[in-house]
Amino acid sequence: MADGGERGGRAPRARTWVGVAALAAGCYTVGDTADRARNAVEVASSWWPWALLGLAALNVLRSAVATDALIGPLVLGAVALAGLATGLSGETVQNVVVPAGLAAIGVAILLSAGRDDRTTRWSRVLSTGRVIVPADAGALLTVRAVLGELRADLTGVAAERVTVHVTAVAGHVRLTVPRACPVRIHRTGAALTRVSTSELQPPLGKGGLTVHVLGLCGAVSIVRV
Repeated sequence: MADGGERGGRAPRARTWVGVAALAAGCYTVGDTADRARNAVEVASSWWPWALLGLAALNVLRSAVATDALIGPLVLGAVALAGLATGLSGETVQNVVVPAGLAAIGVAILLSAGRDDRTTRWSRVLSTGRVIVPADAGALLTVRAVLGELRADLTGVAAERVTVHVTAVAGHVRLTVPRACPVRIHRTGAALTRVSTSELQPPLGKGGLTVHVLGLCGAVSIVRV
């Protein structure tokens, strides 16, 4: 049993490293694959001590931070590296990047604005944050993470039945719930999004937490305390 659990833990870790390596290589070789690959080999042969130091730093970061929390930063870093590799001109930045950024900010503001009760909606866009849901927040909550991470603590919610609408777009949403709280998860709106729970699921009753996941290239984790 121990060997099986060890193998099960190694497989996701290996996929993580392979994914990071493929992401970095793909971003770096945009435009001129052969020439950039040759330059990378020359730089690696000259600066291999710094490469080892970078690998050590990445290992420390990996051990201190959950993989799901790195989704947003990795996407942003990939976009930045692709921009550097392709040498975007100032005109392109002014005519494409800035308008797209402003439009994204506008959409984020509209999504984060509550209709009637703003205390039941939380969003994190291009950032990381933590919220403690108050006891009087009500039975309908909405949490969103777009290119960022949102950690929501639901242990203090007083309602017997709570429905949470979760949106994770290239981001990570982490819900903390009481250990004895049953959780129902609906994943029909999740594409390329990992939904994980910790420990055993208590028996489902009339109460508990109902989670509706809307995600794209994101992650949702439910932690019991």
